[in-house]
Amino acid sequence: MIEEYSNPEVPHEVNVSEKRPVTDFLRLCAGVVIVVVPLAALVFFGARLFAPKIPFRYEAMLNDSLSEKNGILRSHFSGACAAEEKEGLRSLQSMSDRLAGVMELPEEMKIRVHLSDARDPNAFATLGGNVSVNRGLIENIHTENGLAMVIAHEIAHVRRRDPIVSLGGGVSVALLLSVLIGNADGGSLVAWAAGFTQLSFSREQEAEANAAALSALKARYGYTNGADEFFVHITKKYPRASSLPAFVSTHPTPESRLREIRASFDPVSRKEKPLPDALRRLQLCWKKHPSGL
Repeated sequence: MIEEYSNPEVPHEVNVSEKRPVTDFLRLCAGVVIVVVPLAALVFFGARLFAPKIPFRYEAMLNDSLSEKNGILRSHFSGACAAEEKEGLRSLQSMSDRLAGVMELPEEMKIRVHLSDARDPNAFATLGGNVSVNRGLIENIHTENGLAMVIAHEIAHVRRRDPIVSLGGGVSVALLLSVLIGNADGGSLVAWAAGFTQLSFSREQEAEANAAALSALKARYGYTNGADEFFVHITKKYPRASSLPAFVSTHPTPESRLREIRASFDPVSRKEKPLPDALRRLQLCWKKHPSGL
């Protein structure tokens, strides 16, 4: 005899959770944000406050370590223009030394200039008093005054300890996040830190470096006329980027920098100094051999 079978009705309270996963997930996310964001801000600003108190010699040692591991700040001298590049670098270093002499740097704070084969018109300051000048900058500057403004600006960042301040804030947040997600790999953090050696500074840091650079040019040459050359070039080369409103960028726009620089000009007409001979010879060599360093 075959018995008739039917599925019994399941009680409503069986296998039914009173919890709501989506709601619980959102609450968890909110809790993480409430805890992590203030903690990250505390670590970030704490590190930035502490960083300038690190003795400069330790900053230089840190830079040497990162440079050795990641190949940062290597000047390449090979090919048809090797001799001109070496002479050009010596000229850049001499210009830097003269500017640093009027900027009252601490005795232990030495500026070392590097020449990069990068084609974008730029220069940057990094840890340990190192300043890298791109080939693209040298190719597009034609006066000593214009180049001196850029170099003095980067020296001002070093003088203010801006690289170690920015690095300290960034690395502290990276470390915090690595711990929170369970991946505190020291090697990865070192590599991440190395990426901060070409640093982007805040609008306040940039504005103060500009002011310090103008003061340095006034002390070195007696006037600041010609200090606008680089920013004139940037506004012509990158018209879209330079037309952005100041509040969109963390940096002052090239136009606002031009206004600030030109406001410092001597009303009496001044003739800018030409580039040193070594840098002009370097420009000619690069023009003749455009393949690079």
